[in-house]
Amino acid sequence: MSSFRHDPPSHAALALFLREQRARNVEELASVLGWTAADVRRRAEADGVLLNDGTVPWRDAAGWLLESWPPATLFAILAPDADLLPVGLSPVPLLLELPGYLVHALRVQWSLDPMPHRVVRPATFDEYLTDILHRAIDPATVAELRDDAQFMAAYDFPREEDDE
Repeated sequence: MSSFRHDPPSHAALALFLREQRARNVEELASVLGWTAADVRRRAEADGVLLNDGTVPWRDAAGWLLESWPPATLFAILAPDADLLPVGLSPVPLLLELPGYLVHALRVQWSLDPMPHRVVRPATFDEYLTDILHRAIDPATVAELRDDAQFMAAYDFPREEDDE
């Protein structure tokens, strides 16, 4: 886990990254992910995805993108090009009334959770809840939603077949 997040990508860099789903060099990825080039290289080497030509497969980089920036940030940056992301990733406001002890415990848990599955630690409580809820989706639910293209495009983003 790292705190790689620095500056969000520009509209041009993000749109190009999503339009051209191809392996990228470390410097290109740094501008999209908001990391330093050294951070990108270290992560790619640690994950064993740095290719011989010094590039990283798009699928791996797209996964890092979603862990680096919440979908709401990406949609705001893309604005008129928001269709480059699956519509199911778009944020939906949700007002919940939960017992205070749950919210308190989850906020404490957020600070304690090492989250080894994440590239970048969630910066907000909303991001942390999104991570928990995504991982809580039961395989039977995914199976039930297999024919729901909008759900599957968001749930599986980035998909294997996206990488070329």
